[in-house]
Amino acid sequence: MKQILWNITRASLLTLVAYLALYAVWGAILNEVENETLQLFLVALMTTAAFGLFLLYFSKIRGGRGDDEIMEDYRDGTPFSFAADIMRVVQREKTVLIAIAVIVLLCFALNTFDRLIFEKKTLISFPTFFFAPMCLFSEAIPIPFVGYAVSAILDGAAYLVCLLIYRKKKYQYWMMNRK
Repeated sequence: MKQILWNITRASLLTLVAYLALYAVWGAILNEVENETLQLFLVALMTTAAFGLFLLYFSKIRGGRGDDEIMEDYRDGTPFSFAADIMRVVQREKTVLIAIAVIVLLCFALNTFDRLIFEKKTLISFPTFFFAPMCLFSEAIPIPFVGYAVSAILDGAAYLVCLLIYRKKKYQYWMMNRK
């Protein structure tokens, strides 16, 4: 569990750095979009996708853990199937998905506490800054809990999609080189 939290934290911090570094580029590109809510939604979507990629890197690619899991799952030469792989991945990654949801919901609780009690940001909600990339839909969706819930769902979905694509590409690579 400690490793999962560390991977999520590193992915979130790297996403935050990327977000800050690329904000000018994204802002210039999205400047053509006149609807501010749509702009926020698109930035949140891009940031969520980046978080999924970074979490994939820290969880599976770095250290080769993902390769080992694919080898274990397809050792007997079973043909790759997205439907079957989704079930394997969700079962294996349920702790990561739960951890993502818990972190986003804790951010919601801390930010809501500050907003209701102090009516401004205080040190109580300071730790949420490090997980801000995981909660960006809260800015795009005006109903706070809904925004955080959407963030939690899409963060997990982005990670799963990145992981499934990675597993498919690795499987194809091994099957081509096997012959």
